[in-house]
Amino acid sequence: MLFKLDSYSEEAQLKFIRRAQIVGQNQGIDIWAHPVDTLDVAIPYATAPWSRSKFSTVKERLSQWLSNQKNKGKSLFSMMRLVSYDSLPGIDTQSMGFMGALRMPLHLCTSSSTKPTSWIAPLRKILLENYVSVQQALAKHDKEELSRLTQPPYYQEVEKLVKKGKANNYIWTLHREVSPTKIISIRSTEGHLGPVPPPYGNRLLVNALVRFETEQSLEVYDAQGNALHTPEPGASKKGRRVPAEKRQLTEYYVFEKRMYYNTPWQIKERLYPKLGKQPAL
Repeated sequence: MLFKLDSYSEEAQLKFIRRAQIVGQNQGIDIWAHPVDTLDVAIPYATAPWSRSKFSTVKERLSQWLSNQKNKGKSLFSMMRLVSYDSLPGIDTQSMGFMGALRMPLHLCTSSSTKPTSWIAPLRKILLENYVSVQQALAKHDKEELSRLTQPPYYQEVEKLVKKGKANNYIWTLHREVSPTKIISIRSTEGHLGPVPPPYGNRLLVNALVRFETEQSLEVYDAQGNALHTPEPGASKKGRRVPAEKRQLTEYYVFEKRMYYNTPWQIKERLYPKLGKQPAL
């Protein structure tokens, strides 16, 4: 069970933090590494009457529209916090000069941008690379790499997949991005609350909800090398490799990064769209 610090009063929170710090110092425990719940990232849904989203009432449709706007506002605020801590990968706000500072408000509104020139572009690249690495590690049953690039509760999910498929051999291939990797919701908060700043990085804990629309394939072979997957149309079943049928997938993953640790962006959770609702593009 994950601990919810914000369910207590501010006074109780401070008492817990002080007590935890004393215990951590005496027993060598890092209290800032404790698992926490996913922040309130959210999948936005289309609300236009002509969209495929189904709403029982006008009030429900309006509520979803307001939720979408709130998500944008929280993402903007989180971008401001990331910039204030100089925590966007590949972006050095300290050396951008006067003109760069003038353009800052425009860049803060681009957390969902897919343009290669946006401030969020370097982070999008990192998240796609880590997503690919996780899929390849799953195919290779590489628990060490999965441990490095995932965390609970998603780690338990991939652990079960590895155990279930250990009798077979897999080859996973990313053929292309159907649409660019997109961050659709981002949240940041101070996750390190110690009286002394952390020795590495800064105090921020960040969650990013990312949409991947890809074309990929998965080849599955038994211990004797026999293909168990659906082959690509027209592919020959002779030879050591049998190309698998390509599939287009849309997936939503929450990544987490604790800026006070020298660790990669890790997949924390996989989310699924609500039934009867069309995710907003």
